[in-house]
Order: sequence, then C-alpha cells, then structure tokens
Amino acid sequence: MRRSRVYGGLIALIVGSTTVAAGPATGAGANVAVGGGCGPVVTAARPAAGLQQKWAHFGDGAGAGEWAGGDGTYSTPLPDGRTAWLFNDTFLGPVGPGRSITPHAPVHNTIVTADGRSDRPTGTILRGTAENPLPIVGPAGTDEPWYWNGDGIVDGGKLYVFEFQQRTAGEGHFGFEWIGTDLASLSLPDLRLRKVTPTYDGHGIQWGVELLRVGGYIYIYGTGAEWPGKQAHVARARVGHLDGAWEFYTGSGWSPNEADSVSILDEVGSSYGVAEVQGRYVLVTTDSYLGSEIYVHTASTPFGFAGTERVPVYDTPEGQPEFDADADGDIYTYNVAVHPALSARNNLVVSYNVNSTSIADLYGDISNNRARYLDLRFAPGHPCR
Repeated sequence: MRRSRVYGGLIALIVGSTTVAAGPATGAGANVAVGGGCGPVVTAARPAAGLQQKWAHFGDGAGAGEWAGGDGTYSTPLPDGRTAWLFNDTFLGPVGPGRSITPHAPVHNTIVTADGRSDRPTGTILRGTAENPLPIVGPAGTDEPWYWNGDGIVDGGKLYVFEFQQRTAGEGHFGFEWIGTDLASLSLPDLRLRKVTPTYDGHGIQWGVELLRVGGYIYIYGTGAEWPGKQAHVARARVGHLDGAWEFYTGSGWSPNEADSVSILDEVGSSYGVAEVQGRYVLVTTDSYLGSEIYVHTASTPFGFAGTERVPVYDTPEGQPEFDADADGDIYTYNVAVHPALSARNNLVVSYNVNSTSIADLYGDISNNRARYLDLRFAPGHPCR
C-alpha cells in the first residue's frame, strides 16, 4: 500500500489530444449553451454570483488567523447541517486596502465551516494561534513533507479527508512533488484531528481527488500520471469501511489488487469532480496540464466514462491560453471540484482555483487566490450507452 513512485509538480504544459464535441464559441467568461452528449446536457454555465459574493465578503473581512484566500476548495456536508470546506495553501488575514495582505507563508491545509442552509462561510479551523497558525495535518511553516487536502466525506461517524503528502523538488512555483497519500480522520462535531493512517498509493495513483457515495459504496477517484496526460481511476469501499479494504475497477469488474486498476478516462486534470445529476453521472474536468477550458463527460454509472463525449462548457476568463510556467506573474486556473450539497436536480455548482506564478500577485490582491464558482444548468438528453 505504501510509497513506491513519485510524481513531480508541473512537468510540461500540453494540449490534450482528446476529441471534443463541437460547440459554440465560449469567449472568456461568457455564458454558454451546449448541446450534444448523453444523459443530462449542459444548457448554460454561468458564474454563481451569490456564492462568489459570500466568499468575497468572508475573505475581505478576515482578521488575524482567519481565511483570506487559498486553493483546494473541496466541500463536504456534515451531520449537523454545516458544510466543511477543505482548503490547501491558505493565506490569512487581516486584509487591507485593495484586498492586500501582509506577506507570509501560507498554512498548508485548513477547514472553513459554512452554514448549510445559507451557504455562508462562518469560521476558520486550524491549529495553533492567530500569531502562530499551524495546519490541521502535518508540520508547520516550511517544514516538510507537508500535506495538501484532497476530498473529504463523513463515514462511520467521522470526517475522513484524503491527505496528499508533498515535498520540495526543484525551484520555482511548481517545484514540488507528490510522494504518497494518507487518510486523516477528524472527530465530529469539533473537527479535531484524531488519526492519520497510510492508504493505497503504491502504483502511482493519487487517490482521493473525488469521493462519491452511491448505494452501499463510497467511490474513490484518483489520478494517474502516465505521460503525456493524466488519467482518471476509480476504486470503491463499503460504506462504513473507507479506512478498510478497497476494490479497484479493472474495466470489466472489480479487483482487490490496486495493480489491476485501469484508466476510466484519459486527459483529466490533477483534480476533477464527479456528481450524480438527473440519475446519471457527470465528470467535470480541465485538461491535464492547466488550461482555461472546462469540460463535462456523462455516463450511466460512476465508472463508465471511457469513450464518452468530451463537451466543452466554460472558458475561464482568468486563465491564459498561452500560459508560461516560467513567467513571473502569469495568472492561471486549475483543479475543478463539484459541490452537490449546494446544488439541485437541474444544476451543479462547480469551482475552479485561481493562482499566479508570482506570489506578489497574491499579496497585492488575495482574490487572485480565491476559487471562482459556476452554476452549470442541465436539461435531459438522449440515453447514455
């Protein structure tokens, strides 16, 4: 189950070769109307202005030791009605004029709680103090290896969060590498860390970028990195046994051996989302190595995405089509997540992260490191194969 392979940060920026469905031009930030595809089809993709304003208000009002911005942006509903938002490199307040913040090292993982009815963020959870903030999991400051959060889910009366262990690998903005995955358990309702245990990661698959409960199973989605792209994989565990034995999808069935896992979809982002919409399953992703386009795939099962149509639905206005990883100050977008608890039958709330290759862009305006939220609208389509 433990460490055998290591994958770096950004190795190269490529344009994937996946065939995509033809669609209308989607100028930066434009609303789109997309036909085609099986199952529910996206008819519009618009910024979720109300949710965006709530996070802007929360971040702009941050005091010392409170969330001002960060990436990751996974969400999971809690039994008491709150939502736990899981963030990675988190910058803290206070926030000054022009959304500026005092330069400081980010906290590698935090949680923000939100009211489950209003979706309004209410508080920041981390260890330490406002003067000496510490991540919920892992070492402080620049010590390493450190953890970035993956997705989380409540199972067996605990909140489980996948934790991606990282270390420095080279210089520059993308000078890091993933070295393994652990599973953190937090008690409820206080969200205190209780245990961190190793989980499956021995075959180069980063498990836990998405979690989906269907029937008696929790589906655990992962990302492989066989050049030149990234691949989606899926495993499953019995409800109540996420920290136990898993089964891995082989393309025709399920195996107890991680080595038998096969890709269910090529050319996905480092993080992608899967949700049930109108009785079908929708996968939302970007290209493998950054890029401003967001796509959807639709299938009749949580693991049936191979060979499905790739439909472009949104072009992020913040992302740069000719992004240069070595440029100082390039804004880019990445890491899609879906938020079913904030959605209804005919829509799906989606987030994507925003960042810059220059940390000065974040210190000068921390909104350059806050997720953007979209509302994807769906209508029925033709049956999936």
